[in-house]
This record gives sequence, C-alpha cells and structure tokens, in this order.
Amino acid sequence: MDYTEIIKLSESLSYRDKLRLAQHLLQVGRKEEEEVHPDNRKAEMALQPDPELITYVADRLQKLKPTKKATVLNAIGAMFQFRGAISDEDKEKMFQQLVKKGHLKVTATGKVEFPSG
Repeated sequence: MDYTEIIKLSESLSYRDKLRLAQHLLQVGRKEEEEVHPDNRKAEMALQPDPELITYVADRLQKLKPTKKATVLNAIGAMFQFRGAISDEDKEKMFQQLVKKGHLKVTATGKVEFPSG
C-alpha cells in the first residue's frame, strides 16, 4: 500500500476516525523519528524546560486541579501526547520545576495544592 492509496481510503472515513488516524500517525511518526535520531531528543530534553512551557502547563493544571502527584504527572503526559509523548523522567523534571517556581506545592501528606492568587 502506498501513500496515494491511503489518502483515497482515508477520505471515506468519518471525521472522528480521520482525527484518530491523524493522532496515531503523529505518534508513530514521532516515535520513529526518536528511534532514528535519539541524540536529537536527548539534547532537546537536556535543556531546562522553557519558562513559557512551565507557565502553560501550570495554567492547564490550575484548571484541572489534580490532588495527587500521580494525577499531575498523568496530566502532564496528556498535554504532550501530540508532540510524541514525554518520558517519565521529563514529567518528573517538569513537576519539580512547577514546585520550584511556586505553581504548586506538595503537603506533608503528599497532597498537591495550588496557591490561590
């Protein structure tokens, strides 16, 4: 099967199936790119997270109001699913940056809280 055949077949799909197919193709393509060029991804993620990205994630989390660290990490992962996913290590780094910058805090009992303001 080649590209033109896939295009013709995809035209008969419902809009939801087209969106699901597009998401799948993005994820598969990104994964393949990471496997072919692993050095690029490591160099990209080795940098400190972009302050605008931290703010974006903080704003989204503020709306979601997760109460557990695991839920925060899951939400961060969901935010990056269209970029080809984010590693557990990178999610943890993002979480630590959010705590460090005061966007959220973890109580002694492990509950995640968001500062009012």
